[in-house]
Amino acid sequence: MKQLFIHLFFGLLAHVSFGQKLNAEVSEDQLYIGQAITLTYRVKSESSDSIRFEPQVEAIQSRLLKGGTLSEDGIEFEIRDAFRDTFIFNKKKKEWVGQYVITAWDSGMYLLPGPDIIINDSTFTFKDIVVHCLFVDPIDGIDLYDIKENYADIPDRPFSFPEFLEKNWWWLLFILIALSGFIYFKRKEKTEPEEEEENPISLKQRALIAIEALEAEKLWEIDKLKKHFVELSYILRSYLTSRYNISLLEKTTYETKLLLTKKGLNEDTVETISRILSQSDMVKFAKSQPDLIAILRISTLAKQIIAETSPLEFDNVE
Repeated sequence: MKQLFIHLFFGLLAHVSFGQKLNAEVSEDQLYIGQAITLTYRVKSESSDSIRFEPQVEAIQSRLLKGGTLSEDGIEFEIRDAFRDTFIFNKKKKEWVGQYVITAWDSGMYLLPGPDIIINDSTFTFKDIVVHCLFVDPIDGIDLYDIKENYADIPDRPFSFPEFLEKNWWWLLFILIALSGFIYFKRKEKTEPEEEEENPISLKQRALIAIEALEAEKLWEIDKLKKHFVELSYILRSYLTSRYNISLLEKTTYETKLLLTKKGLNEDTVETISRILSQSDMVKFAKSQPDLIAILRISTLAKQIIAETSPLEFDNVE
């Protein structure tokens, strides 16, 4: 019994001593909804030690703190960038550093449980981290609502062409327009070879046609407001991508704003684009429910941006 106590004592002592070499920290312990922060884990050890860590892939589960009490409720912190780790060697010592880039989509005070790490076949646990997520500051003219999300498992379903067509009608429309124009000009070339060909549909016209077609669907009347703003955001990003030869389809609103500013766009124009994309983000991720006037105002702003940033077009120019 005495020997067992001694072994337990020295095992606990070794665990505490090694635990002092583990460190967990965040770049900011207070963030806004949608803001990315860096979560860093560090281990200092001997250079001969083996270290194994199993990172999370899509999200990190948290627990909600209410009035100093830990609740069973919580949210998932989205992992924005893939987990990265590295070793830093210094003589007989080495330091392991692992990092996530994460964000949250609901406000509150959350506890991120410390993950386990295996060192020389022994398991150790990093300390827990408390992060305070705040709702975004209000924007003039845009109604913001807190997030109230429900999640459900979606079963795998076979491919459905009607659903595929419903989700991808916008680029099919572009292909149809382009194909129709190609066939028209080819026929015109055969029947009237000497007649001057008509100008193809411009980037500006294609974008405006897409927005007007989207407005005509009135998706907000059939409880598909989120889909309306997803497609409006895609049309505007696609237009800006082609207009300024920069890739914006996978960029955040903040990254889009920086790239357009570097392209030399007017500050007011960039702010208006940011306002449109921010409203789309709030509807997609924060379940914002703007009224009809606000919906049409945002759509009108998108068309104004396309008109303002397009080159002047002249008809009947020899």
